[in-house]
Amino acid sequence: MKNKILAYGEIMLRLKATSGSIADSKSFEACYGGTEANVLACMSGLGHETSYLTALPATELGQAVLNHLHSFNVDTGNVVVRGDTLGMYFVEDGTASRGSNVLYLRKHSEFTRLSENDVDFDKLFANVALFHVSGISFALSDSSRRLAYRLLEEARRRKVKISFDFNYRAKLWSVDVAREQFVKAASYADILLASTLDLTTFLRVSEEEFFERYCCDYLIIRDRKVLSATEHSVKVKVLHRTARGVDSYIFPETVYPVTEKIGGGDAFDGCILHALMAEPCSLKDTTVFGVAGFMMKHQQKGDTFSATEREVATFAKGLEAKL
Repeated sequence: MKNKILAYGEIMLRLKATSGSIADSKSFEACYGGTEANVLACMSGLGHETSYLTALPATELGQAVLNHLHSFNVDTGNVVVRGDTLGMYFVEDGTASRGSNVLYLRKHSEFTRLSENDVDFDKLFANVALFHVSGISFALSDSSRRLAYRLLEEARRRKVKISFDFNYRAKLWSVDVAREQFVKAASYADILLASTLDLTTFLRVSEEEFFERYCCDYLIIRDRKVLSATEHSVKVKVLHRTARGVDSYIFPETVYPVTEKIGGGDAFDGCILHALMAEPCSLKDTTVFGVAGFMMKHQQKGDTFSATEREVATFAKGLEAKL
């Protein structure tokens, strides 16, 4: 029986400035995170079997990352361990008018050297029900991009569902370069996770045009606004292709409190993918569950969201009561 979630991407050491800017801070809070790893950790907490394809250095830092993944019950049997370089990034909190500032040190990480020759695809995809990847893995190196497309091809050939999140990072590549890759990658997706800006900027389509051009089951649009340093708002629309046409549900724009700015999108992806895999589930219930995880993560420190299905469902009931 296929029941496993597989994801491919880089996990890094995060160093957060404890006093203002990166340049002025004398100390940094450390944790580990990466979008696909965060999605897997979230889904593990919700009861799924998860497996991660990445590369880590054969050093104490590499072991620390493995320990972090194990603490969330993410299987690391497919992780390639070699070399000595772990990707890392520095982050400083933003304000209402300025987002968080991120400084990457990841150009020569072990992940950027990972290639198709490092992977046993039969072993990797054994019992996998869903493969998840984001645009970041297409941006980091030629080899990581080639491997990303090979994984999409393998998933399609094996009839494994594919979820793709744009996760565009302007510090990694330009809009024009990303657009070419995103149009191609999106064509593989059964579940596409995006913002309204992603659709218009990269795919250059409206919601109505999307299902005419892409053979996708679900289009999930999440739009977030920063209102202040401690308050954001979110609006979500989930569209589902059916035999009758396209059904949809809109979660109206709602304000929520913010303590931690990073990782909310990953928690949203993990929770909404969980809800979609727990079919039959109404579009409304699916959407509210995803938004619940998104809001809850903004109250948890670090990159990674940790909650049980019951905890997210309880929060979701409170949200639904306010609609």
